Amino acid sequence: MRQQIFENIVKRISQRLINERKTDKLSLLLSRIVINQFKKNEDFELEGIYFERGNDYADFDFRCYFIEDEEFNHPFSVNASADIEDLEIEITYRPQDFPKHMKDLVAEIKETVEHELEHIEQKNFEDMEVPYEDVGDNNLEYLISQEEIPAYVRGLIKRAKTKRMSLSDVMDEWFEENKNKFDNPKKEWFHVKNVWMDYANRMRLKEKVKKFK
Repeated sequence: MRQQIFENIVKRISQRLINERKTDKLSLLLSRIVINQFKKNEDFELEGIYFERGNDYADFDFRCYFIEDEEFNHPFSVNASADIEDLEIEITYRPQDFPKHMKDLVAEIKETVEHELEHIEQKNFEDMEVPYEDVGDNNLEYLISQEEIPAYVRGLIKRAKTKRMSLSDVMDEWFEENKNKFDNPKKEWFHVKNVWMDYANRMRLKEKVKKFK
């Protein structure tokens, strides 16, 4: 029965996106599914999510896993990855911190889905393709790579809208959550934030990203 429900969801998603050729509703639907399944603590997989634009199309599977850990060092952590035909999210969380931290988790789920959908589109649509950059383990170069700048900005705009915050404040919030990944946090973050904000402002003028404050 559960698999049939998911198959119906995938079919509905595909029908809407074929007509609209947008990812807005896809992002909303996937985020809602993740949130609903988190509340049930039930992993899930959606196969064959399909949408097209022009002569190009994307067809990918979406998987999500939930890991309870009462000894985890944060209320929750969201990890995700995407390639040309797969999108995967893993959420580790301390059950005793919920529902207290639910609003923050919802915002990060929406941010993460947007971020990874950007990568799905980069890999499937010719007009969004970006050159591959081998940055190795260099966190700074990774964050300002041509592939990651639009993904981070798109995701953080979604977080800002969800939490009704400015994009600048949300970026600083993201930094506080991730500062341990930087070798020289203050210096490197100043550079990364400037690159991200410059991209966001240029894309806003071109109406390539959603409005933000």
